[in-house]
Amino acid sequence: SLVSVSLFANDEIPVTVQSLEQLVFNPVKKAPAQVVTLQNSLLSSEVSALVEQVNVQVGDLVSRGQVLVKLECIDYELNKQQLLAEQKSLKADHEFAQYQHERSEKLLKSKSVSQEAHRRRIAELHRIAAQILMVDNKIILADKVISRCIIKAPFGGVIAERLAHVGENVAPQTPLIRLIDVENLEVEVQVPIVLVDDLDYKSLDFVYRNQRYPLKVRAVIPSIETRARHQRVRLSFINKKALPDAFGMVEITLRQLHIPANFLLKRDEQIGVFIVHNSDSKRLARFHPLPGALMGRSAEIDLPVQTQIIVEGRNALVDGQPVSIQVQESVVK
Repeated sequence: SLVSVSLFANDEIPVTVQSLEQLVFNPVKKAPAQVVTLQNSLLSSEVSALVEQVNVQVGDLVSRGQVLVKLECIDYELNKQQLLAEQKSLKADHEFAQYQHERSEKLLKSKSVSQEAHRRRIAELHRIAAQILMVDNKIILADKVISRCIIKAPFGGVIAERLAHVGENVAPQTPLIRLIDVENLEVEVQVPIVLVDDLDYKSLDFVYRNQRYPLKVRAVIPSIETRARHQRVRLSFINKKALPDAFGMVEITLRQLHIPANFLLKRDEQIGVFIVHNSDSKRLARFHPLPGALMGRSAEIDLPVQTQIIVEGRNALVDGQPVSIQVQESVVK
């Protein structure tokens, strides 16, 4: 059982104390939040074609460059073959025009051909060269169109929607697959601007389904929600990540220590706590004001954690009053 031993003289007020370290806590602020993916892409057709293959299902995990959908491309491939044939024909014409030009230059020296005829040879050579350049560009464009018949994953992620069906004719801009990135994730939360201005935290966590995911601040969006006086903050996961679109709570454990509201007292229009001050072998009760404190709310306190806070007998105290500390000893019967 516990026996109270009183160690005070007649003019001293008996009190009990606790060290500040035993009383203080780090306040926790909470706000609803959502996990957002940095990439949520709706992959669409860029050509008119028939859907030939769909290689994925909803929920499949895919890697960057993996083929998701194949479109029938024979019309575009035949067009390329025609262009290649035209290119071959023009190159033959260019070779013959080059021969005629060289021969014309020799004849011009011996004045066996007129200047006008020679210039026609040069013009023909340039005309064919220009036609070859046009066809070369058309072949490059044809290759690009053919490449669009194969839809690949632009990044690794999960198939969220499959909108394409085999045998379906699709036009340009027809949605085929929705792909979401499950690696590049962030948490978005709206935080009161008074908290954003001095966001000094001890820990920052996203809480979802009874699991905690440590976070760090990546960016504060420089715009204010006027009505609620909130700002959007983007937070990055430090290691493990929650699921995309998950709704949960962000818990901000502030670094500044607070003392519970029930230890606060009001003296001379100021709010604070009574502490024990040792002076000339006496113990005195000293009132320590806490600027900005409000009755009924916990308050920031910036004192050494070894400071002795008066917890019992404090209500009738005045500043500078001598006190004696009651010590509770454990006695074994």
